Amino acid sequence: MVNILLSRRVRTLVHTLLMIVTALFLISGFGITNYQLVGPLTLGLLGKSRAFWLHSWLKWPFVIFLALHIYITMNYKIKNWLRRTKTE
Repeated sequence: MVNILLSRRVRTLVHTLLMIVTALFLISGFGITNYQLVGPLTLGLLGKSRAFWLHSWLKWPFVIFLALHIYITMNYKIKNWLRRTKTE
């Protein structure tokens, strides 16, 4: 399983999904506090209640993708560091 998580395709997918979820999380949070501005900007698609629902729903995907991102990045950095110290 570790080899699957460290493949380039999976790393790119996790990083891209984290970026999308983060953007939606920020927009929905902004839509909760400034719903008068976000509603017209999204052509009425994101009202205050829908922004709150989306923000609440995105909590766990954000945490999961963030944890995967940290694991993948730290594992990659540690492997490179160990490889460099081994050759010296």
